[in-house]
Amino acid sequence: MELDTMFNITEKWWYRILSWAKLAYEEDKNEISGLATAVPNNKGHYWIENVEIMKQENSGSNTELDGDAVAAYKMKYGMKYNNPNMKFVWWHSHHTMDAFWSGTDLTEIDAWKNNSFSLALVVNLKEEYKFRVSVWKAGNLDLSQHYDIPLNICRDNGVFITNKMKKDYKELCEEKHSYLGYGTTYKNGKVISNQGHLFGSNKPKETKQSIYNDAINAIDKVNAKFIADEITLKKWTKTMRELASKYSSNDYDISFPMGKKQDILDIIVCSEAVDFIDFRTSQIEEFYTMDVMGWNYHGWH
Repeated sequence: MELDTMFNITEKWWYRILSWAKLAYEEDKNEISGLATAVPNNKGHYWIENVEIMKQENSGSNTELDGDAVAAYKMKYGMKYNNPNMKFVWWHSHHTMDAFWSGTDLTEIDAWKNNSFSLALVVNLKEEYKFRVSVWKAGNLDLSQHYDIPLNICRDNGVFITNKMKKDYKELCEEKHSYLGYGTTYKNGKVISNQGHLFGSNKPKETKQSIYNDAINAIDKVNAKFIADEITLKKWTKTMRELASKYSSNDYDISFPMGKKQDILDIIVCSEAVDFIDFRTSQIEEFYTMDVMGWNYHGWH
């Protein structure tokens, strides 16, 4: 049997995961996580079912399940199926971000190491996903092989958030609170105030639009690399300062938060690139953002 054909999920459970993801983002702009079972049928095909959330702490860039709640879930379904071949699936959402394995995700996957294999799933609101089979042991061989493979999805309907899901979300998911001053503006490498200047009815010239578009794309790229753990906080801060020096103009400045890595990540994942732009006037902002939205340059979408 090919590995690519082994793992399946019906629309009911697939959209249950996506519905949790949508609810967490709409309520708090947070990630969310949970567990599911993967039980093989008599032909060896695994079917993912019993998607649930449990007590957890979430933020815009991280989600952490309560250990006791995880143990209770495993005991509940272990007793129900009494099947030594059953596996648990750790799933979580990346809301508007890409579906990828962050450094935190890889650490969590390693935590599920066992005597055979483990399963992990990450989804986003665009229904993109990555499904990973991590093989830890084969016979007498100790392995650490990871395979991102297709998850065979049978779907007809779509996302549907029930009242019970809303009730469970409010009871089980807690917000991680971060306190961080936001709005420090850099221009030419120096801190300046966020107070704008009044330019009356002057509008930016059309030729400035491409420069603004470049700034938006540059902010998007560096933020994406930071979220994916491809660059350090120091490198992200240095790059943002360089962008502020390069692109700040009479029409706008580039601003960004300062603080601890997790605090900054919480801000980035809930922001669009345009949120790092401080426009001088609302008229200037409307000119630039209306044009950029038409070309779909900014944001994480």
